[in-house]
Amino acid sequence: MRVLLSGYYGSGNVGDEALLAGLVAGLRARGLGVAVLSADPGATSRMHGVRAFHRLAGLGPALAWAGAVVSGGGGLLQDATSARSLDYYLGVLRLARASGRRVAVYGQSLGPLGPAGRARVARVLAGVPLAVRDEESLALAGELGLAGVLVADPALLVEVPLDVAPPSRDGPVVLVPRGGQDALNSALESLALQLSEDGVPLAAAAFHPRQDAPAVARLAHMAPTLEVRDASTPAAALRALSGARYVVSVRLHGCILAARLGVGFAGLSYDPKVRGFLSQAVAPAFQRPVDERALLNLVRSAPPIAEHAALHLTRLADEGLDWLAAALARRRVPR
Repeated sequence: MRVLLSGYYGSGNVGDEALLAGLVAGLRARGLGVAVLSADPGATSRMHGVRAFHRLAGLGPALAWAGAVVSGGGGLLQDATSARSLDYYLGVLRLARASGRRVAVYGQSLGPLGPAGRARVARVLAGVPLAVRDEESLALAGELGLAGVLVADPALLVEVPLDVAPPSRDGPVVLVPRGGQDALNSALESLALQLSEDGVPLAAAAFHPRQDAPAVARLAHMAPTLEVRDASTPAAALRALSGARYVVSVRLHGCILAARLGVGFAGLSYDPKVRGFLSQAVAPAFQRPVDERALLNLVRSAPPIAEHAALHLTRLADEGLDWLAAALARRRVPR
C-alpha cells in the first residue's frame, strides 16, 4: 500500500523531521510505500529518501498516488497558533476521505482547541482511526466523542548515528531553547551563566534554526565558553546531544531525542504536549515562572534518565506503528 504522510514537514523544524524519520523507517519496515506532503519537497526527498509532493500545489497528484493518508504526527490539530493551520490539516483529511482513500490520524497531540475547533475536529475525525501521543490528548479525544488509542512519538525510533557518544558525567549540559518563549529562554540564560561560573561545560543547539538561532546566540553571549552545536537534521540533532551529562530543553523534541539516547533531561514546558511527554517519561518539568534555583540544583545533580519509562515509551512507539499498519489494512472509513 502507498501511504501519504501529512504533517509540518519541510519547514526546518528538526523535531518534526525526526518524527518523520521514525515514521518513514517504521512504515517501510512493515512493507508500506511512503510519500510525504512537504513545504519543501526537494529538501524532504534529500533528507529522508522519499517521494515528496508540495503540501499545496502537489496535493492533487499526491492523493492520486496514495492509497492511504496519515495525518501526523505532531501538534497539528490545534487552533491556538492559527486557525488556518487547522483548516489545512482537516482539509487534507476531508479530501482524502472524499476521494475514497483510507485515512488515519497518528502520533498527534490534540489541542489546544477553542469551541469551534473542537466541533470541527470532532466532525472530521468521526470514524477515523485515531492514535495520540499523550494522556491529555486521549482525554480530549474522549470529550469529543472520539475513540483513540495511546501511542508514543515516532522520533523515539529514529536511527542513532554510530558516532554518537553515550551519556557522560564529564560531558556538557546541553541547552535547547525555543524562539518566542522569552520567559523560559531567560531561565536557560540564568542557568547558563551560573553553570559557566561553576566551570561546567555547556553546549546549545537550535532545533528550528529560523526561530531559535537568536536564543542560542543569547546563551552564547551569557556563557562565552558555550559550544554551539548544529541540529539541522535528525542525525545532527542526535549528535548535538552526544556525550551530554544532562539536557534542559524548551523544545519537545530536545526531550524526546534525549530519551532516545538515554540522557537525563528536564523540560521547560510551554504547551500541554511537552507536559504530557515529561509526565510519561517521569522527567522533571518546569513551567512559568521557572524556579531557577530548583532548576540549577537539579542540573548540578544531573539525575539519570528514568530507564523504565523510556523503554516503555520506545515500546509504545514501535507497537503504535503495528497498530497503524493494521488500521490502514482495514476497510475504508465510510464518508
